[in-house]
Amino acid sequence: MYIAENGDEVAPPQEVPTVNGQVVALQETVNSGRVSLDPATGEELRKMLLEQMDQVDSWLERAGRLARPAPIGRNPVGDRLAQKFEARADGDPRSFVAVMTAYREVLQQTHDSVQNAIRNFTDVDDESSVELRKLTGN
Repeated sequence: MYIAENGDEVAPPQEVPTVNGQVVALQETVNSGRVSLDPATGEELRKMLLEQMDQVDSWLERAGRLARPAPIGRNPVGDRLAQKFEARADGDPRSFVAVMTAYREVLQQTHDSVQNAIRNFTDVDDESSVELRKLTGN
C-alpha cells in the first residue's frame, strides 16, 4: 500500500512504479525536498546513469534489427516460429525491447531525481549561506 501525506493508506497512483510490490517513491521524496545529494557524489552517480542509458540505447538500436522474421522456412511451423521470435524481440509486452524501454525510463527518472537532489543540496547550502551572512553581518 501507499501512504498518502495525511497518513492514510491508499492504492498507489497508476504512474508510480513498483518493484516487488513496493512503491518506488524516490522522485516524490526528492521533489519534497527530503533528500539532497552533494554535487560531487551526485555528479558521479549521474555519470554512471548516463553511461547505463547510453548502453541501453545501444541495445535497443541493435534489438530493432532482431525484430524481423527469422528465415526458418516457408511452412506453417516455420512461419509460426518466425512470428514468435519476432514478437520476442519487439511487439510483445514482455519482449526485450519493451523491457529495455521500461528500464530506460526508470534510469531517466532516477537521473532526473539525482539532478533534483543535487539542486536540493545546493538550495539548502545557498539558504544557509545567506542566513550565516545575516547573522555575521557580512
